[in-house]
Amino acid sequence: CGPMTIRELLAEESPTLRRRLASLFSGLPDETPASPLSCAAGEVVVRQDAPCRCVYVLVEGRADASGLQPGGPSHTYSEFGPLTLFGEYEALCGANCFLAEVRARTACRFWVLAREDYFSWFFSGRDTTLSRVREVVRSLWEQARRERGYLSLDSDSRLLSFLVSWYEANAGGGTACIPMTRPAIGDETGVCSRTVNRGVRALRERGFLDIQSGKIQLSHTQYLRLRAELERRLADGRAIH
Repeated sequence: CGPMTIRELLAEESPTLRRRLASLFSGLPDETPASPLSCAAGEVVVRQDAPCRCVYVLVEGRADASGLQPGGPSHTYSEFGPLTLFGEYEALCGANCFLAEVRARTACRFWVLAREDYFSWFFSGRDTTLSRVREVVRSLWEQARRERGYLSLDSDSRLLSFLVSWYEANAGGGTACIPMTRPAIGDETGVCSRTVNRGVRALRERGFLDIQSGKIQLSHTQYLRLRAELERRLADGRAIH
């Protein structure tokens, strides 16, 4: 779709989401242009090192940001929900290219703002500037805290952590099949697919998971066992390098 105004975009949203978006963009003129963008699950929204001239506002859905390592696997930083801004770090630090890849985890909708319009909003008032600075610092601190803890885990415990987190985010308490390939899980956990295969095989032999049509399947009981195993490892230090 071509550019619309913020007023036009807000008018198309549900009342609840409209209030949240209007609150977020308080200080941004109603006539500011923005382009709506829809992405299917799995679609790359922005690529790392691509020119960064816009800020993407996640309006609906969930998306991942990951860093591609030269000569190695990518590392997924985190999963993000609505009202997250992508390209904001790059704008604030003056980067000309995106520092990470953003991929839709579910079907997503974005609003795309030109960088100059983002800055007009950012500097529209002291409260807006302070709010965005606090949000950026908070998210950077949370990311650093999470990565410090995660990087200290051995490869087997990273796989346990991934399985537990995936089930909690996606399963809803029943039996669920993880649709990801082993290389994709390796990218998510930061280890090679051979190590993932070895870990999956060992967990299957111990009854922690099942394999259906080549995909990992977890029941709620297996999830509880995986979580208890991870907690035991963390408690006695076995999960740490």
